[in-house]
Amino acid sequence: MTAVQIKKEISKVLDQVPENLLVDILDFIKEVQSDKSADSSLTSNFKKILSEDGELLQKLAK
Repeated sequence: MTAVQIKKEISKVLDQVPENLLVDILDFIKEVQSDKSADSSLTSNFKKILSEDGELLQKLAK
């Protein structure tokens, strides 16, 4: 998948995310961007939280 394709997919997903979570997602992306030396554990942990607690996060968002 190219960078352009990934960005399009991210955009599609973000269009479906509740507005109140968008700020948190933006903050996370900025944190990853600012800490270029960080290993992939931050991203990996984020994915794990989303996959394991996605249902809970969805309920909290409502």
